[in-house]
Amino acid sequence: SCNLTGLWDSTEYSVAIRCISVVSIFWSEWSRGKTVSTEEKAPSEKVDLWRVIESSHSAGSRSVHLMWKPLNSFPPSGRILGYKIQYFPENNAALKITNISTDKKIILFLNEEAYIISITAYNSAGNSPEAILRIPSTDEKTSQIIETVKTFTTNEEVVVEWIASEPEVTEYVVEWYEELETDPFARSWQHVSNSTNWRTNKKNFKPFICYNISVYPLYGNKVAAPYSIQTYVQEKKPSEGPVADTDILGKNEVTIKWKEISKDKRNGFISNYTIFYKPEDGKELNETVNSDVLQYRLKSLQANTQYTVYIMASNEAGGTSGEPKTFKTLKL
Repeated sequence: SCNLTGLWDSTEYSVAIRCISVVSIFWSEWSRGKTVSTEEKAPSEKVDLWRVIESSHSAGSRSVHLMWKPLNSFPPSGRILGYKIQYFPENNAALKITNISTDKKIILFLNEEAYIISITAYNSAGNSPEAILRIPSTDEKTSQIIETVKTFTTNEEVVVEWIASEPEVTEYVVEWYEELETDPFARSWQHVSNSTNWRTNKKNFKPFICYNISVYPLYGNKVAAPYSIQTYVQEKKPSEGPVADTDILGKNEVTIKWKEISKDKRNGFISNYTIFYKPEDGKELNETVNSDVLQYRLKSLQANTQYTVYIMASNEAGGTSGEPKTFKTLKL
């Protein structure tokens, strides 16, 4: 007999034997193989847990979207059968509620009190250690300890860096999602330990899409106030330009107005608008204004003259002009 050691838990092995005589140099053929499986062990790691808190329409209630990542330990300790979710008001553990889920997400409907939530993964051998999060009460105020967050992009990576006012905080969560995404379960997150920067492959972000990125400090199972910014990993010029309109027409001046380009057409951060205008049979002129300006008064125009005007919206990658519009200044 022989004891095989150093094997992985919950893994199927095929075993075969052959022999050799002491008076021979030739080995026998292999025996018919026998397949056996090692025993499972309870998961040894906590699940990677996160939450998104949304206010509900009814007063005093809110929905908490819990989500977690599958255990990625290798070799695995066993086949995960499900997850046990327990939660209770922070000041009353006797009201503990338990849910079982085979999915990796769940929605909890809570009142305005602070709650303690824990999740364990289980298999046939037992449970994983608890992953615990605290959900603050609706009237609880948390201090802003992250002073600034910035991002930059290299050829291969997206890098997020931040500065915190309390150096004793060593745990953070970086959360990111597309600005136009409305499903809380579509958010991505990653825990960061003992660092104030985070890097990820650029392929995790789509080009020309605006992303919301938030950094949350962690105090044990408590989540502090986040610092949030928006970013594009790559920009291209807007898909369309602003539509110009005229208002308050005068003899020598006119007010040009326009609306912002829809978010799905910007493809980057709008840096400025340029108003191009040209009198009939005259030279084209232009004025540039900041991105927060949505109207502009053109002055020193010729009286009783037809003009053509159009507006170009620009971002880091270039500019796109909208359709031209004509107007005629007043005679008197």
